[in-house]
Amino acid sequence: MDRGLYDFARGLFRRPQFKPTVAILYVCFAASLWKTAILPTTGFVPGTYRIVFAFVLFGLVPVGIVRFVFREKLADYGLCLGDLPIALRSILIMTPLMLLLGYFSGCDKNFLAVYPLNPAIRPGASGAIFALHLTTYLLYYAGWEFLFRGFLQKAMEPQNGAPTAILVQTLASTMLHYGNPPSEVFGAILGGLFWGFLFFRTRSLLAGFVQHTSLGFTLDYYLVYGE
Repeated sequence: MDRGLYDFARGLFRRPQFKPTVAILYVCFAASLWKTAILPTTGFVPGTYRIVFAFVLFGLVPVGIVRFVFREKLADYGLCLGDLPIALRSILIMTPLMLLLGYFSGCDKNFLAVYPLNPAIRPGASGAIFALHLTTYLLYYAGWEFLFRGFLQKAMEPQNGAPTAILVQTLASTMLHYGNPPSEVFGAILGGLFWGFLFFRTRSLLAGFVQHTSLGFTLDYYLVYGE
């Protein structure tokens, strides 16, 4: 092997570069696997596999990496209340905007090609099934926020600084929206930047999780029950 290539490969996994390398490589793998996986598409229970798969890939596995590979506290990666007053103020101010965005997006039937993530939930679905669907959605958004704003951003921050960490996780999360309606793709840029800063400011995933979830819930509701 070329000596320069060998030194480069070793350098990727030397401290303090170790955490950013592991985080970036894992996010590439997890996002690609989730985006390309062929999963069941008929029936409510099989349809939840895509959501549960996201929770495992985006949430449980990175949690395991933080605890057993990085050997760090999950609270340092956003699984805590953090600066609760700022988080609550952000929730109160921004959640109504998320509901409004969800409404306008739900009026665009182009989103039906992508959402709801469970393909068994279509326009006219029963209220009980839809409520169960929203419950499973909590897993999806918990995993999504932890992977990008917690795991990736926090792993990169000490070595690269907060601005770079926020930009990189925004790039990664935006790319996972490719193929969705253009308004969502461009909106993902703003969302990544805002929720990344919010995590940096509060040191918690709480506010971003509540706001992102409220957007997804509202979008699905108007796709399923809107006129």
